[in-house]
Parts: sequence; structure tokens; C-alpha cells
Amino acid sequence: QDLIEQVLINILQNCEQALEKTAKGKVRLNARLNKRGHVIIEVSDNGPGIPDAIRRKVFVPFYTTKRDGSGVGLALSRQVMVAHEGAITMTNKEDGGALLTLIF
Repeated sequence: QDLIEQVLINILQNCEQALEKTAKGKVRLNARLNKRGHVIIEVSDNGPGIPDAIRRKVFVPFYTTKRDGSGVGLALSRQVMVAHEGAITMTNKEDGGALLTLIF
């Protein structure tokens, strides 16, 4: 439970940083069951989104684009989800912003 909480904290911190220069920034959390009965938690924002080249690397340990970043937040989040027999994905929304999906 504590590890899943840390995953959500890591994601929300990234959303906060992505929205620093966005007027009227919003973060949305959505939880649901998919067709197979798996719990899905989606965290999305209305920020600038993530360029493809960066999005492919965000779960790599120690990769960061932030001056003060360590590059461990999303890498750790991925490991936690794998340990819980789940997954984490990141995409850009069609209307702008990022979407992170936790699949349990």
C-alpha cells in the first residue's frame, strides 16, 4: 500500500512540474475496472505533454530532463508496478497533456 502511494506521489509531482508554466493547470485522477476486471488508475494533466524521444526514456533509471531531478521517480514507480504484477504506461492525450496509466 505504501509503495503504491509513493507511485502516485511521484506521478503527481511530475504533473505539478509539467504544469508550472501552464495557465489553469489541471490534474485528473480516474479509477475504473477494465473489461478484464483489472483496476486501472489514470492520472492526466493539461500540460504540454511529453515529446516522443523523451517519453521512450522516462522509465529508465537515472534518466532525467530536470536540472534538479534524480531520474529515479518513474523508474521506481515502474518497478513497484511490476512487483505488484501490474504495469505503468505513459502517453500523450489527443487534446494535450500527459496520461499515465497504472494497470493492476
